[in-house]
Amino acid sequence: MRLHYYMTTAMWAEVILKERRLKLSRFYEANDPFELNLIDSRDPNRRKIVKMIESYHNERTGMICFGATWDNPMMWAHYADKHAGVCLGFEVDDKLLSTVHYTDEKIDVEFGSHLANHGLSAELLSKVLTTKSTAWAPEQERRALAALETPDPKNGLYYTDFGPQLQLRAVIIGYRCGWTVAKAVDLLGQVTAPVRISKARPAFGRFAMVEQRQVRPVTVRPPKVSKKRS
Repeated sequence: MRLHYYMTTAMWAEVILKERRLKLSRFYEANDPFELNLIDSRDPNRRKIVKMIESYHNERTGMICFGATWDNPMMWAHYADKHAGVCLGFEVDDKLLSTVHYTDEKIDVEFGSHLANHGLSAELLSKVLTTKSTAWAPEQERRALAALETPDPKNGLYYTDFGPQLQLRAVIIGYRCGWTVAKAVDLLGQVTAPVRISKARPAFGRFAMVEQRQVRPVTVRPPKVSKKRS
């Protein structure tokens, strides 16, 4: 599935293109304070269980958050340095992805020793990991969730490398970003699959970002493999 990863700044986009990997974010780092807080926790006893769920996933589960489209001006404003950043397009293995669902209300859940697993079913925990308020619905978010297993020895953070399951296929330069297409080509270097580089601008007839036609897009392709003569 083609998905899009909005960069906070062009500086971090440079790091990602150089290192060929994406950081796994922790839930407590997210800008939504209601992450992992789907369950109505007004009851103090239930609140303890909610806190236990939060603690477990904050310590053990990481995520990469993608948007379904790249043309949403709000996403550029919130996640790509007010349009001065960069958006990266990826082909992501569907098996890695969870679709985020949106709701107007927290859910009422019964817990107790009389229930299987005290009421902590796999279905419930999946909902907790992938449900947000409808206020976030315009993001059309897809998530890749992964166990936090081996941290980077230099900085203690967790990453997923580019590869067959996470293929970079597009670099979209923000409307206010100082990059040229040539700079993006240079940063990209050698690729294993075609990567299209383009520049965004506000559309003239609708509220969306579109490709800037005056800046000619470039597709960087893998080097051709010469055939050996027998």
